[in-house]
Amino acid sequence: MKKIHIMSILLMVGLVMVAGCTSDNGDEWSSTQTYSGMGVTFEYPGTWVDQSDDPELAQTLGESGVAFGKDDEIFGFIALDVGVLTAADKEELLATLSQTYENDLGLTNQKEITVDGENAQLLSAPSPSDGIYTNVAFWIKNDQVYISVYTSESSATGTYERILNTFRST
Repeated sequence: MKKIHIMSILLMVGLVMVAGCTSDNGDEWSSTQTYSGMGVTFEYPGTWVDQSDDPELAQTLGESGVAFGKDDEIFGFIALDVGVLTAADKEELLATLSQTYENDLGLTNQKEITVDGENAQLLSAPSPSDGIYTNVAFWIKNDQVYISVYTSESSATGTYERILNTFRST
C-alpha cells in the first residue's frame, strides 16, 4: 500500500513526464548507507534496501528517481529538468506545487525547510483510511526540481528530515 502512495504522489501535477516509521533512533541509524547517482548523494538508514526495481515503483520512477526503505517506511525522489528559471519563476513553481499537493492530496502542515542550501516546502498528511502518513518535500536547484516522498506508519518526520539534511547535488 505504501508503494501505491508514493506512486500516486509522484504522478501528481503531471510530473511523470519521465517517470520514520520512527523518530531518529539508534536501531534505524546504527549504520548508514549512501546513495550516489543521478547527480545527487544522500544517506539513509543501513537497514533499508533499494526498492527502485520494484515493478510498481520502477514504472513511476522511470530513470528520473529512486526509492529506498523497508516494509513500514519508504523514501523516494524524482528529479526533473525545469531549465533555467529566474528567482521569481522558482518561487512561483514552488507555490504552484504546494497548492496542487494541498488541493489534490489534502497535504497540509506546510513547513519551510532547507535542502541542499535551497528553500524547500515540506507538506504532510495522515491517511486515516490506511494509517499511512505521507510527507512530500520539493525544491529547485541546478535547473532541476526535486520531489521527495516519505511514507510511514508513524507521524514522526525525524528520519525523513535526517535524509533530507544529507541530500546534496553533485
